[in-house]
Amino acid sequence: MAVKRVGGWACLVALVAVFAVQLAAKSPATDWPQFRGVNRDGISSETGLVGSWPEGGPREVWRVPLGPGFSGISVVGDRLYTMYTTEQDGEATEFAAAFDVASGKELWRTPVGKDYENTFGNGPRSTPTVTGGAMYALGSYGDLAALSVKDGAQRWSLSLTETFGSKVPTFGFSMSVLVDGDQVIVEGGGKEGKSYAALDTTTGETKWSIGDGPDDPTYNSPIMIKKGDKTRYVYIVGDKMMCIDEQGNEVWQHPWTFPGETHASPIFVAPDKIFASGAEGVGASLIQVSENGKEAEVKELWKTRFMRNHFSSSVLHDGHIYGFDNATLRAIAVDSGETAWAKRGFGKGSLIFADGQLLVLSDKGKLALVEATPAEYREKGSVQALEGRCWTAPALADGRLYLRNHDEMVAYDLKQ
Repeated sequence: MAVKRVGGWACLVALVAVFAVQLAAKSPATDWPQFRGVNRDGISSETGLVGSWPEGGPREVWRVPLGPGFSGISVVGDRLYTMYTTEQDGEATEFAAAFDVASGKELWRTPVGKDYENTFGNGPRSTPTVTGGAMYALGSYGDLAALSVKDGAQRWSLSLTETFGSKVPTFGFSMSVLVDGDQVIVEGGGKEGKSYAALDTTTGETKWSIGDGPDDPTYNSPIMIKKGDKTRYVYIVGDKMMCIDEQGNEVWQHPWTFPGETHASPIFVAPDKIFASGAEGVGASLIQVSENGKEAEVKELWKTRFMRNHFSSSVLHDGHIYGFDNATLRAIAVDSGETAWAKRGFGKGSLIFADGQLLVLSDKGKLALVEATPAEYREKGSVQALEGRCWTAPALADGRLYLRNHDEMVAYDLKQ
């Protein structure tokens, strides 16, 4: 399928101008521009957040209705972006949309593809990536679009299934695209060298592709590691953990020895280790990678049946990994994989890290502030933030925490 492009140079100049204004208005360090934040690790660098909450929880800023979807919330400047399903011309449609961070008012919305229906919940799964004046949004059926952050106008669009010969996975396309410079890194999901690919950010044209994917595209999203002048993209696909460079060349691969689905993204443990985890009965492992010129050696340091991340990835802080081991919130040591503490009661929740604290959201909407310490579980406050199925991880930007479910979106002030 040919890439559909609109606009031209006038559109591009306008997009660059919008991005420049945003950068001038706000430091990128306070943004949450993509899946799992600035570095795709679920960690915010913000400080000055309150260390405990009153009985009623933090101050609620606003609450607005929102259609179905598991898409996360990305925040850049004075706007936030997500995806959801609502009707258009009598048909359920997946939309990418922008909202005002101050009020929660919707500013624009653009259709991306048809609604995905599933017994576990309808709507889009992927979190938009916002950079360079564009929002990159992936629909559940593989419709990828680059949109202007100003008004949602489409720059280009394509179908992953038509471009790479892939098929729609059982639970819909869920990967959140990674943007690195002039490349959009995507899981094409195809065979014969079309498993992973880089698209041009300006045109959507394929720059390179690599690998032979499994029968179904996977659900985890790639991470990027930069060490000196080297860039590495790491992801799990089928029965392998893969690492490729920015030209699409394989650097190394390692057997992913656990059977079953993998939804969680890998975690980089500086300077040379990677933690990875899989769902249900899968478990987790830590590997160490050494590169010497064109040679790379991968060594598995430990493997455990614990820390079985389901739909939520873990976070790393001060030598410990915090995350959901199925329905148990757990802290494990990086050097050994041994459990420091475990806490039940949240279900299969999600979490992020900021200012020495874990912001934990249960799958039924309870929000808790937990001290990030391996000593013991220490809760510093909680509130019933949402009802129903809550499978979308929190997002934090400029002191405000953003949450959503299938019915609404809410913002809390964490600096009061």
